Amino acid sequence: MRKSIVILLTGVLLAGCASATMQPEQSAAPARSVQHVAEETEPVVQRTYGTLKQKAEEVAEKITSASWEELSSLFQQDQRSAFSAAVLQEKIETAASGPYTIRETDPYVRDDLFGAIVLLDSSSGLLEAVFTVNEAMELNAFACGLRPQQSVEPEETEDWREMLVTVGNAPALYGILTLPMEEETAPIAILMPEELDDPMNESGSNETFRKDLAHQLAEHGVASVRFDMRLAEDPVITSVFGWRFAQFVSEDFAAIAHSLELYPVDASKIVYIGHGTAGALGYGLVQQHFEITGGLVLINAPFETDGAQLFARAAWLDEETKELVSETLETEDADTSELAGYPVSWWKEWQGMGALRYTRYVAIPILIQQGEADQIVSFKEDYDSWKSQKGSNVTMKSYKDIGHDLRNEDGVFDEQFAEDIADWLSGVDINKKKDTKDTKTTATTAGKR
Repeated sequence: MRKSIVILLTGVLLAGCASATMQPEQSAAPARSVQHVAEETEPVVQRTYGTLKQKAEEVAEKITSASWEELSSLFQQDQRSAFSAAVLQEKIETAASGPYTIRETDPYVRDDLFGAIVLLDSSSGLLEAVFTVNEAMELNAFACGLRPQQSVEPEETEDWREMLVTVGNAPALYGILTLPMEEETAPIAILMPEELDDPMNESGSNETFRKDLAHQLAEHGVASVRFDMRLAEDPVITSVFGWRFAQFVSEDFAAIAHSLELYPVDASKIVYIGHGTAGALGYGLVQQHFEITGGLVLINAPFETDGAQLFARAAWLDEETKELVSETLETEDADTSELAGYPVSWWKEWQGMGALRYTRYVAIPILIQQGEADQIVSFKEDYDSWKSQKGSNVTMKSYKDIGHDLRNEDGVFDEQFAEDIADWLSGVDINKKKDTKDTKTTATTAGKR
């Protein structure tokens, strides 16, 4: 990645008890009184949503009251020197200056990890504290950092308007909903960026890609939602919770897709639009969410035979490392081991999202668009490879002199992509229509050379 980028609540109940068994009296022995005292054991607290919530609130209260010694005492014994009162105070005050007030506490449960995310307002901004606990509900990992400030403002023209929204799992992410004025009947597109840590306006190296695309789509009657990716807002999450594709992409995407019916759009026409790597991931995400019925759009998407190789390419790994990834995944069973700086479990999650696993199962309309001047995704190799995914539901079109970020040679965002998406959604054959701009385009029907 450029900047290296479901929930099951389980409880473990351990109860201890001791009992004494009276031995039968011997007939020859004198009678005697025997007193039995039951052994007392310390009850173990269950790791449930409720107890995690309480622990998160306790941690938050210790921070707001500057009770550093008490905060340190919440850690398991062998961690208290690493998280002494002085160390914790320095970590937190370096991340954000006080005073602190509690905004939100959210329990966290993923696989074998139990913990919470605490958000506190401070004079420096929004402070995030993340921790995990052991079976005794003692803290065993902790990190904190300042979350990025929300600086995006909604815009409005005579043709469309925008509104700030919160999307995804708790703690929610910032997003922008762009609505055409004829909003009640507008299809709604989820705009997915190229990298896992892209803020809502960005995709890859371009800081306004999703914003520009959203505005162009709105000009042609298509609503859209764009949002900060989880890694854009949670600066310390990987240091405590590790690398989990489901948490960074799948879970938030599911929450967003399910929430669109709350807005003044036609939630029966949800469209997935993915740029670059996110385009290829679209097959897997759409296949998992049948509410995405409007269509799947891939813009300048790389073609790889499996998901792990897709991430290896997105992370700019060399060919030797890519081969190592493939070899390791064929034989490695230990999810705790690392491969090229990431746990094997991370690679396996990506492997499971490989586009070719799902292409034959995605029956909704699919549009594959490619700029012929793309310097990141190969027009010759990648675009030609996508042609192998034959199907009557697939439309393909390439655009002369357009680069990876949909800019022409003068740096101007190309509106033809958005116009073609809108027309395609309306049932227009975009390979036969006359383009509205002077730039010539070439078209290819899926499955035909």
